Formats: sequence, structure tokens, C-alpha cells
Amino acid sequence: MKRVLIIFFVVGVFLQAKSQEFPSQLWHDGKIVLLEGDTLRGQIRYSQETEIVEFMSKGMNTAIAFTGRKLLYFEIFDGTVNQYREFFALPYALSGNYETPVLFEVIHEGQPFSLLSRERVEYRVVNSPYAVGASYSRLELMYTYYFLNGKGRIIRYNGSKKELPYIFKNRAAQIKKYVKSNRIRSDNRADLLKVLMYYNTLFNKESNG
Repeated sequence: MKRVLIIFFVVGVFLQAKSQEFPSQLWHDGKIVLLEGDTLRGQIRYSQETEIVEFMSKGMNTAIAFTGRKLLYFEIFDGTVNQYREFFALPYALSGNYETPVLFEVIHEGQPFSLLSRERVEYRVVNSPYAVGASYSRLELMYTYYFLNGKGRIIRYNGSKKELPYIFKNRAAQIKKYVKSNRIRSDNRADLLKVLMYYNTLFNKESNG
């Protein structure tokens, strides 16, 4: 019996690993707008981990690679989620104080705050559905979120609910109350978007008042 369970466990892990496809590993229909103003339409593959965007079109034998220094933004239709996605090269210091063009996906564009993200693929330990008490490592798509304020400053979100009142500090008390009463999950994209839109609503009401 134990041998059968082990076989099911191994086969299940193998099938899950084989079926994994991440957006950054695939080619997507889309367009790239370069800093010079030229627009390229064709197949696009990107990586926010290497900061490289590859482009191919009909008749090309090899792909052209761009970094954020050469492009303004690119747009793809991501078949894994059946929606269009936009990425911009924005000045940001990933480490230290030196800013370079970094690729950010625009999740929501608002006023005065917008929500951005960067994705990465990394190994995570998960519980096995095939054996009680067993776990294994698998590759998963992970996100880091950023808030872009009206002054063009990009603020990295560390994943803690306690940080949200600090980010929206001129409405800290209201944000803190909203997070608590709506049971906002700190690692949930939809919930972060709710907080951002709530803050923008407060800000715009005051501006229009």
C-alpha cells in the first residue's frame, strides 16, 4: 500500500511540474514602443528578472533583445489569463540609490496612486495532495507590488497590512479602519486594489469639494 502511495505521489509531482507554464516563458502577441517613437508589432517574450524583452516578427530568424533603456513600454495579450497586460520602463533603484529603467506591469492606473507589480518564478514548499503530511518544492509565480504616487515616486510594498496606513499617510486613520473592517488580505492583489481605489476616492472627493 505504501508503495502505491509513493508511486502516486511521484507521478503527481511530475505531472504538475510538466504542466507548469509561466507567462515569462512564453511568446505573446503584442507591441513594443521604443524611446525613439518606433512601434514594433509581433511576438514578445519578457522577463522582469533579467529586465530583457525579446521581439520577433515574420521573416525574422533570431529575436531582438531590448532592455528598459531602449523601450518606453510594451503590451501583450497573455493567453494564460486571457487579457491584455501593459509594462512600462520606469526609473527605480532596485538596490542602492542608483536609478535605472526597470520593467513594471501597470495593474491599475489611478489618481493620485497607481498599482504596479513585478513578477518572479521561485521554488516554494507546498503540501502534497497525494500523501498526508508530505510536501515538496515546486516553481510558483510570485509578485512584488509597488505604489506609484502622483509625484512619480515608486513605493515598494513589503506585504504587511501595517504598512498601508504609512503609504497613504495623509489618510492613515481611514485606511487603517478600512483595512480592518473589510478584512483586507495583505498578499491579495484584488484587496490591495480595493485599498488603493478607496484612497483615491477619498482624495478625489476632497479635491472636487
